[in-house]
Amino acid sequence: MGESLETHKIMAMDSEKRERVINAAMKEFAKGFKVACTDRIVKEAGISKGLLFHYFGTKSGLYNYILENACEVIYNEYLALIDTEQMDIIEKLWQTTLLKMDLSYKHPALFDFLAKAYVEQKENPDAETAKYFAKTRSDAVEKVLENIDTSLFKDGIDAKKAANIALWTLNGYSTSQITNTKSMEDYQNEYERYLEELKEYIEILRKTLYK
Repeated sequence: MGESLETHKIMAMDSEKRERVINAAMKEFAKGFKVACTDRIVKEAGISKGLLFHYFGTKSGLYNYILENACEVIYNEYLALIDTEQMDIIEKLWQTTLLKMDLSYKHPALFDFLAKAYVEQKENPDAETAKYFAKTRSDAVEKVLENIDTSLFKDGIDAKKAANIALWTLNGYSTSQITNTKSMEDYQNEYERYLEELKEYIEILRKTLYK
């Protein structure tokens, strides 16, 4: 998607102003790429429209930068914190859910943006956007499946398939709750209920898959 984040010309902007631009853009693009308005972005960020296009060239250029930036935050503040020493995959998946929720409180605009970007990608596939989602997803799966104790599974169960069942169940539940709520604020308001429901799924998985 063009130049790297580290060498992008926006790095010449002071950090506080840069964060305002990023947050304003994420909030606006969370409404959808087509309806997102650069006039609203510059107004909230407190910069001129000319300066915005000086740094990003086009609306698509800004969108691509925001998407790449969001993926880097996911890597640094979510994937990097997954405990690869945890050998119980169901416990590890539970921990990743809590990490994801912590991140949603820290960066609510990021989650709203990524949820909308994911839905838009499904509706109107774009090769470059799909590449970022695929890479993030594959890296997350790799970290979750790393170093798991397959002896926990019942005898006669294919360990790889059992691990995938646990992964797909809990990740699918989490994704469905995020994409089916209007905003991350709504998701956070329902957090306790989601956790209780998730515990029920975890209990079923343990009874079904473990000895």
